Amino acid sequence: MGGPGDLGSYAEDEAAMQGGKGGMQAGIAVAVVAVIGLVALVLGAEDESRVYGDLGKKINGIKMAKFDKFWGCALQGVNLKDIKSNGDVATQVGGRASERGASYAVHVREKCLPMLEDVKPELDVLIVEDPDLAADVAGMGTATGDLRSGWSGFIAYLDDPELEYDEARAKDHIKKISRAWYDFKQAHRKANEKLKVKLDS
Repeated sequence: MGGPGDLGSYAEDEAAMQGGKGGMQAGIAVAVVAVIGLVALVLGAEDESRVYGDLGKKINGIKMAKFDKFWGCALQGVNLKDIKSNGDVATQVGGRASERGASYAVHVREKCLPMLEDVKPELDVLIVEDPDLAADVAGMGTATGDLRSGWSGFIAYLDDPELEYDEARAKDHIKKISRAWYDFKQAHRKANEKLKVKLDS
C-alpha cells in the first residue's frame, strides 16, 4: 500500500505531465503562427507579382495598341523594328514630308494622330505605387503629349497646297517629333526594366 510519499510522487508526475502538455501546446502555437506568417509572406509575394505583371501587360498593351500603331500609320511600309534611333525617325518623316507635302499632313492628321489621343489618359489612371516606376510611366504620357504637339506644328506647316518644302524650316518640327519618339521609348524601356526587377525579386 502506498503512503504519503506515493501521493506526493503522483502529484509531481501529474504536474510534470501538465507542464509537458503546456510546453507542447506552446510549441504547436508557435509553429502555427510561423506557418501562417510564411503563407502570408508567400501570398503577399504572389500578390505583388500579379500586380506588377498586370501593370506590365497594361503598359505594353498601350504602347503596342496606340504608340506603335500610330508609327505604323505615319511611316507606312516601314518595319518599325528597323527604326532604332531618333535619327531614323527624322529621316523617315522628313522624306515623306518632302515628297508628299500637304497630302502627308492630311494623312497623319486624319488617319494617325487619333491613335494617340487615349495614351496619356490610359496611363494616368494606372495605379503605380513605386515612385520611380510611376515617374517612367508619367514620362511616357508626357512624351506622347510632346509627340502630338510636335506633329500638330509640323502638320500646320505642311498643310498648304502651295507649300514649297524647306528642309531648314521643317527641321525644328521634325526634331521635336523625333525627340518625343526617343523620350517615349526611353521611358518605356526604363519602366520595363523596373518591372522586371520587381517580378524577379
